Order: sequence, then structure tokens, then C-alpha cells
Amino acid sequence: MKALVLTAFGGPQSFELRDVPKPVPQAGQVLVRVHATSINPLDYQVRRGDYPDLVALPAITGHDVSGVVEAVGPGVSAFVPGDEVWCTPQIFDGPGSYAEYHVAAESIVGRKPSSLSHLEAASLTLVGGTAWEALVVRAGLRVGESILVH
Repeated sequence: MKALVLTAFGGPQSFELRDVPKPVPQAGQVLVRVHATSINPLDYQVRRGDYPDLVALPAITGHDVSGVVEAVGPGVSAFVPGDEVWCTPQIFDGPGSYAEYHVAAESIVGRKPSSLSHLEAASLTLVGGTAWEALVVRAGLRVGESILVH
């Protein structure tokens, strides 16, 4: 499969398009054919070297996935090949989403809302989780309440 591999910390030129082995889902994992991914502040922070102790080079980075399940590992019951899904890969824990395929734990994968395209879905996984954490978990925003965001 093709993947953008970060070979050194620095600018966008630090990526190389490479052929790498296609991942194989293990127990409790799904293999997703990536239809879309996106770039977040975390992605350029990783690329420029803000977390050198957490990212071993060369690395496949990327933190948003929207795609279609191609295969499932033993024990997976929530998804079957052909399901449209989205997720945020485990941060600093294995290859990311800048590749044709991505393996993720069944527990972090969700069904992509049918009202969203893959491009739209891939733009929401990490930032949507960040917004939820800030507004609902930390600020305690509840149904019926309003919040002003400047």
C-alpha cells in the first residue's frame, strides 16, 4: 500500500510517499480502507518535532480516518466489510491515517453518519472529540443550554 512516511522532523518536505506492507487486523481490530483524512494542529506539531520522544521515525502519522471496513480480525462483532466508519487513531500508539489502509481497535471505531461525506467526516473526528471534551465534559454544557463561542 502507499503511505506518506515522515522520515525526519521539519516541514512538509519531510514526508516521503512509500510502498509499505498493508496492515492485517488482529483480534479486536478492523482494517479500514482510508477514503479521507485531514490535518490538525497535532499533525503539524508531530511533523515539526514537538513530540520527539513519542514519535519514532520513520512514522506514518495522521489523526483522522473516514473510510470503509475491508476486513475484521477475530472477535470483531460490531462491523463487517463494507461498513462506512470513522475514528481518531490512538495518538502516539502506532501508525496513523496518512496511508491507504489503517488498522484500529473496534472499540474506537464508529459508524460514519450517512449524512456526511468521507471528506466531511474526516474533518470532524479529532476536532469533534476535542470540542466535546471542552464543552460537555469540562464545561458541563447540557441539553437546552447555550454557549457563546467567540
